Amino acid sequence: MNKGKNGLIYTLGFLGLVPFLASSLLALMHTGTFWGVLPLEFLITYGAIILSFLGGILWGRALHRAESEKTTGLLLLSNVFALMAWFTLLINAPAWSLGLQMFGFVLVLFFEQKLARSSAMTSYMGYYRIRVLLTAAVIVCQLLVFGNHIL
Repeated sequence: MNKGKNGLIYTLGFLGLVPFLASSLLALMHTGTFWGVLPLEFLITYGAIILSFLGGILWGRALHRAESEKTTGLLLLSNVFALMAWFTLLINAPAWSLGLQMFGFVLVLFFEQKLARSSAMTSYMGYYRIRVLLTAAVIVCQLLVFGNHIL
């Protein structure tokens, strides 16, 4: 992968952390509402969007490899993550929402790394290094809020 695309991937990935960091910080500071929405709700909503996005990445990989590899399971799995994300918005239980999202982020990363070893995903390993960093940062944000607000 060329340096320009590599830089763009890193830039967009780390910019995607900003809403997690901001909403977590605001939630930890107990700042009240922002545009009429609690920071905890921002965190859960953005988490659901990103979890769905990651499921979409799996869908795209499955379509890209459909001619050369069996990808039915990957297509189904991508939908499981989208449905899980949607469910975290439907339930009115922040502890469960954050817990399911953290579980979902870990599972997506697990499957991406498993698929990388079986060649069902790109061999560009820099992607997986950044995914580990981003997933760890997201989980730390959610875990801090979970511990501060819910436990």
